[in-house]
Amino acid sequence: MLLGFLTGGQLGDLQRSLRWAREHGFDSISITLPLGSQFVDLEEVIKNPSSVKGLEEQEGIVISALGFYGNPIHPDSSTRKAHITHFTRILEASYKLEKSVVTGWLGKYPGGLDENLREIKRVWPPIIRKAEDYGIRIAIENCPGNIMYRPDIWRRVFEELGSESLGLEFDPSHLICQLIDPLKAADEFGDRIYHVHAKDAEVLWDRIRELGITAGGWCPHRLPGFGQLDWSKFFSILRKHGYDYAISIEHEDPYFSYEEGLLLAKKFLARFFPQR
Repeated sequence: MLLGFLTGGQLGDLQRSLRWAREHGFDSISITLPLGSQFVDLEEVIKNPSSVKGLEEQEGIVISALGFYGNPIHPDSSTRKAHITHFTRILEASYKLEKSVVTGWLGKYPGGLDENLREIKRVWPPIIRKAEDYGIRIAIENCPGNIMYRPDIWRRVFEELGSESLGLEFDPSHLICQLIDPLKAADEFGDRIYHVHAKDAEVLWDRIRELGITAGGWCPHRLPGFGQLDWSKFFSILRKHGYDYAISIEHEDPYFSYEEGLLLAKKFLARFFPQR
């Protein structure tokens, strides 16, 4: 497996980010590319992929995935078109870079699951076919920012779309903050986990007992090792299902700076990487 982290330019440009990763003992980075991001120039990558491949080789760090966490089923047609186009360009750039995974969100449409599934079935089949043509798997993060946030929805989406090229970027923190068992979910969907966000969460039961769940603030995201997840059991489940790709730290912990947090998380997770 590769131990890495998610970045969108917090450490500087791509070369600086890869160099920082190497200097601090990481194996990989994954990249988030929102609309307008200049961290990686997709058009330049498509025209000249060797420029990025050269940086990877020079620094000895793998880019495990490019991702766009947008809304390709947005109710506004112009926004929807822009997000579909951007995701498609990320697929093309990833193909040129010979990457096997692209990460992102399915999106979210106003209404319930049926309304969302209707729009997903309109928008996503052509995107998935393109990914299949490229030999790329799409890993959707199970974040409530998009409709793929809980296991019953995953079952419906996978059944409706019917392609094994679509799977999960599994993030246990988002399940913890719904009081869903992330270990049970990881075990059930182990063969659909194509990328992993290493992020924990801490349930503040004292706050819940006083204010309930509607007041918010009761489940801050934490670095691995500072929250609820049993990481030993989680890694055991990943191994059980043959997962052997990126473990990408997503740092949203409110108590640590970006660089400090990445290094703390790396120190904790290194125990699950026997070569370290």
